[in-house]
Amino acid sequence: MSLARFCRKPVAIIQPTRSVAEAAEALRDQHVGALVVVQEDLKPVGMLTDRDIVTRVMAARKDARATAVQDVMTPGPFVARVSDSIDKTLFAVRQHGVRRLPIVDEEGRVAGLVSLDDLWVLLSAELDQTAAVVRDNQGP
Repeated sequence: MSLARFCRKPVAIIQPTRSVAEAAEALRDQHVGALVVVQEDLKPVGMLTDRDIVTRVMAARKDARATAVQDVMTPGPFVARVSDSIDKTLFAVRQHGVRRLPIVDEEGRVAGLVSLDDLWVLLSAELDQTAAVVRDNQGP
């Protein structure tokens, strides 16, 4: 199964020149823990999480209204392609030590997002279905 059918859409995004205060409002309003930071052409240039805001802005006593997202985001996010398999994506999550991956289309624009939690839900459902088949075929 490819990510095209599985990834979350729409994706919570923000531009790098917006303020961290605006990003925090977007996180709250969209009920998410991360924003994909995109250029105007929707190509990802970074990730900003609620944890980034706490550790890089609040704990550093920076003014969230005067601090740009680009100054505290994690730049150059690893991305997956819509055609990537779940297996390849899981390997990438493990290899890069990330919890969320932006999914990009053929032109490199954000098309979705997948989180480690999403992958766990998918895998546990598949294991449950496999267990049901085994139980049903046990015989007398």
